[in-house]
Amino acid sequence: MEKDIEYWINLSRYDIKTADAMYKSKRYLYVLFTSQQAIEKMLKALVTKNTNQFPPKTHDLLRLADLSKIDIDEPRKEFLARLSYYYIETRYPEEIMRISKDINKKTACEYLDNSKAILRWLKLKLK
Repeated sequence: MEKDIEYWINLSRYDIKTADAMYKSKRYLYVLFTSQQAIEKMLKALVTKNTNQFPPKTHDLLRLADLSKIDIDEPRKEFLARLSYYYIETRYPEEIMRISKDINKKTACEYLDNSKAILRWLKLKLK
């Protein structure tokens, strides 16, 4: 399982670096999307580690947090719920324009910073 855990961790690192690149290129919707992906993959690493099973094919961060068997406080749960929204909605092209209008540099920066903080916290849970 160690190889699978490393797989998820490496994908998570790649995605958060992509979020940084999207921020620098002012593609703010994709900052949120790739931040969600980074957290999803780190949670999948935790699910793999804590259950000795490959995680399910889901993008629901709260479900993955629950399956990972970690204690998570309400502010983090609320953030994960908000961030999950940006995976689901961005899959449908007709929604991209509508959602993009609500996301600006400040919002993208807040989500990116919060995502990085959660990733650091989740990484500690892997030890």
